[in-house]
Amino acid sequence: MAGQKRQIKVFNMGSEDLFRGEVRSDKTSEELTSVLAEANGFDLSYLLDNSRGDLGPGQTRLLLSKLAGPLLIIIVSLGFLIFQLRNWDFFKQLSRGAALGVLLLDLPRVQQIIWAILLAVTFAGIYLIVTILLDLFGGSVAILEGPGWKKITTSTDDDGSTTTRTYYVVADKRFTVKSSGFGVFENGRNYRVYYTPRRTILVNIEALD
Repeated sequence: MAGQKRQIKVFNMGSEDLFRGEVRSDKTSEELTSVLAEANGFDLSYLLDNSRGDLGPGQTRLLLSKLAGPLLIIIVSLGFLIFQLRNWDFFKQLSRGAALGVLLLDLPRVQQIIWAILLAVTFAGIYLIVTILLDLFGGSVAILEGPGWKKITTSTDDDGSTTTRTYYVVADKRFTVKSSGFGVFENGRNYRVYYTPRRTILVNIEALD
């Protein structure tokens, strides 16, 4: 918020890192900050706002773009749930006066599990949207300083497909980034990151050395 007192948490990462041997470039902190901003789509003109603990006016677009994923989750899971309910004549039976509890108990066990999963996924999507909106309307950012490292995780689905996710880890806190930003990040340098306090969405980053 405007006038909010700036608070920066500083952490130190131990020497037992997983990135030994990687050579740093000779970029100055200003040059690396500029490269990181371009690769991640950040606007350095908002650094002053961010350093005060506030979101910059144009950074709301970044948060709004994060709503697309949760909205898709809700639409797909809720749409499939409604489809399932109609196939089982669930709404017709309710309109005829059948008790909701009785209808649910009469469902096959497998169907109960499927509906429960779809409801859980729907509520998870709603939770994500609510937290993003709270960050958006709250208008504040958290600030963290410390050594930074790149991290990649991979997961394999039942069908054998692999999903790769890329992160910055700064002062032991992980931030999801695109592959374009991942490639230009330099391990072992000190960074200052600005992010939303609830969803931990990275909105700006500075190289400090």
